[in-house]
Amino acid sequence: MPKVDRVEPSKHVKGRYLVFLDSGTLVKVGEQELLDFGLRPGLVLEGEDLNRLLTSSEDTAAKERAARMIGARPLSKQELVNRLVSKGEGASSARKAADWLEDLGAVNDGEYAKTVVRHYDRMGYGPQKLRDELFRRKIPKDCWDEALGEARPQREVVAEFLASKFRYREVTDKELQRQTNALRRRGFSWEVIREELRNYVPEPENWD
Repeated sequence: MPKVDRVEPSKHVKGRYLVFLDSGTLVKVGEQELLDFGLRPGLVLEGEDLNRLLTSSEDTAAKERAARMIGARPLSKQELVNRLVSKGEGASSARKAADWLEDLGAVNDGEYAKTVVRHYDRMGYGPQKLRDELFRRKIPKDCWDEALGEARPQREVVAEFLASKFRYREVTDKELQRQTNALRRRGFSWEVIREELRNYVPEPENWD
């Protein structure tokens, strides 16, 4: 059975300790593992104790990495899990880390969804684009409706867009088609676009 050879504080990460086993294995642990397992030189780790220590160590490492990720930029819970796994964390540890940050309030899919919607709404995008972004960011659909309620009415955004484009340009058929296509790419419905185009032409055609 492996025995603890020595325990040293990490020189690079505050609150982390390096546990060297006589088998040559190095286990990185946090202060909690140090206390929970009573880690000290000479301690013999039986099979089950070693497995629990390794699992706890992996969970702690995932939490540390998750906290750094969330500190750098907001993420949805599932985005966070996916990124942790892509960085080499185990799926179980990644999920525990995301749950932990959610319990602390550092991960909040509902508030994140609203932030995403407000951001793209300010940029002048429509409902379909907003939904695409919520989907791309792995935000649960039960958070979508409330978040989408943060967006301005479609007609208001489309009217603002067209006014900015036609302020200094001649309203030609070619220009109308170009701006219509731009609005469709931005996620607005043809019905809304057509209503606002009536301010510039009597009966807009459905340009595809």
